[in-house]
Amino acid sequence: MHKDNVLNVLQQSAEKHSRFLQAWKRGVIFLGPHFFGPGTPESATCKEDLRPLQDVVDAAFEDESEGEEQFLAAMVSFYDPAWGEELASRIECHKSLCGLTFDLDHECTEVVCELLANFEGW
Repeated sequence: MHKDNVLNVLQQSAEKHSRFLQAWKRGVIFLGPHFFGPGTPESATCKEDLRPLQDVVDAAFEDESEGEEQFLAAMVSFYDPAWGEELASRIECHKSLCGLTFDLDHECTEVVCELLANFEGW
């Protein structure tokens, strides 16, 4: 691979990392920082600082509105697809990406789209 191509891939990766983190922070702020940690949206410098907190999410999941449940399940699925699937099984929606995002408002849909476009694995 040509040196310029390697540098371009590295630059794209850094840009994707930054874009994913910014979208993730928007999602965290929307849902509530108490679901994520150990950091805060203000202090987080990487996605690991804002991992979904399983005990907190599982305990409060069914207290959220239908749209928030769907958005939270979609967000969790980036961190742990099996856990996201388990959350989706607990709510009334089609168990697919479209089903989890169909009823989301514009802001949440934009967050999911940005996460998808920039996801490089957890």
